[in-house]
Amino acid sequence: MPRASCLFSVGAAATLFLHSCITVGPDYEDPNLLVADEWDSLGGSTAVPDYWTDRLSADQSAKRTGAELWWRQFNDSSLNKLITHARTSHPTAAAADARIREARAQRNVLAAAWSPWIGTRNEVQMGENNPSTFGGTTGSSFSTNFISGLEAGWEVDLFGGTRRGVEAATAEWQAAVEWQRDALVVLSAEVALQYIATRTLEERLARATEAVADFRKLHEVLSQRQDEGLTPEADVVESKAQLLTREARLPKLEQEMKVARIRLANSSGIYPNALAGLLEKNTGIPVPPRKILVAMPADALRNRPDVRREERKLAAQTARIGLAESELYPKLAISGALSWESTSISDLFTQANRAFGFGPKLRWRIFEGCKIQNRVAEEEARTDIRLAAYQQQVLDAVAEIEIALTRLDTEQRYAAAQTAAAEEHLKSTKLTRESYLAGLVDIRRLLNSLMDYHDARDEEAAALGRRAGFAAALFKSIGGGQIPDA
Repeated sequence: MPRASCLFSVGAAATLFLHSCITVGPDYEDPNLLVADEWDSLGGSTAVPDYWTDRLSADQSAKRTGAELWWRQFNDSSLNKLITHARTSHPTAAAADARIREARAQRNVLAAAWSPWIGTRNEVQMGENNPSTFGGTTGSSFSTNFISGLEAGWEVDLFGGTRRGVEAATAEWQAAVEWQRDALVVLSAEVALQYIATRTLEERLARATEAVADFRKLHEVLSQRQDEGLTPEADVVESKAQLLTREARLPKLEQEMKVARIRLANSSGIYPNALAGLLEKNTGIPVPPRKILVAMPADALRNRPDVRREERKLAAQTARIGLAESELYPKLAISGALSWESTSISDLFTQANRAFGFGPKLRWRIFEGCKIQNRVAEEEARTDIRLAAYQQQVLDAVAEIEIALTRLDTEQRYAAAQTAAAEEHLKSTKLTRESYLAGLVDIRRLLNSLMDYHDARDEEAAALGRRAGFAAALFKSIGGGQIPDA
């Protein structure tokens, strides 16, 4: 592709005209997501690992990432209703839809340049005339001119500048579509995370209430045994202290639960007082699906709307190089006008007052070559910036998926171990209670056993909540199951 120099010559001008069928600027090439072993041989701009560092047991043969309605795999009707409401009524969803309409309208504005335009001209001109002669001046006169006509024109896209502009706008429109998909993925995940946090705190509060009941029951038994002379006062006082300690935890958990519900309402696009209509009675911590299929890295990344959005942004910026470069070349327009002009509106449209003009118009910014070349260099630099942004998005996406896989895998094993620990603590508590009543162990041993059991149950609930949250984070990291339109 020849570049116009700062000082144009006749030879250079002739060369430009010989390239009248060339579209200016580089053609866009999709930055392929290369697997790691292709990186050195092909020198690709973005290397993607050919496998995930940590895989779940069911992820080996996955062909698709997630499901379109991934949150339904939690089998929780309240969660389904809240996410559906958020995706249809949340201000973020409305803004994303408006962004698409805006980008589509901008693209159509630029595409209109391909078509001829036609317009009308209707004017009334009034003014005062003061003609002069050698002998003095005559009296002034007032005149009125009536003008009416039709005008039409068309700019020939000789070097594809208009095409590059439409190409850039189309890519921006597609990027807006991906922005909407990404916004819905993030919104759905945020609702799910806040919902899981709410249900987890509800469960922890319920278990803390059960712990208070157990400690109260123990204190009542010890008080009765004291009255019978079977238990020393110190044991009763100790049990009372532990009872009060457990009761003190309830207000804190209640506060955290209320805050979580407020955040859930905000994420769902509703006010807190309206949450009760969508939130059913505590159904426990949502249970994630046993198997979450995660495709190979390249496929998973292509499924992420944010990666696709950055790729479309890169395509749009690449097209802008050609748009800037088109200013180096001549622009040809064909226009014509049919008009009538008269001092009297009664004979305005007569043959004598009609005028007609038609012909080409050539515009060439010959003496702005240096300015335009620097403008092209500016767009090329911006393209390199967008390419770097795309590469960073891919790196961030790989890291996010890897972290989500690692956390979910680890938390699943931890939650299972914590559940087993709680069961053993329950057995220990029963045996220790029997030993205490038989006088074989002291009160501290019994209280410690009971505290360990309820602490284990609380940590089990927290672990189950984190497991569900990490599952939602994994769905989000693989694109939320938003399969691109065919």
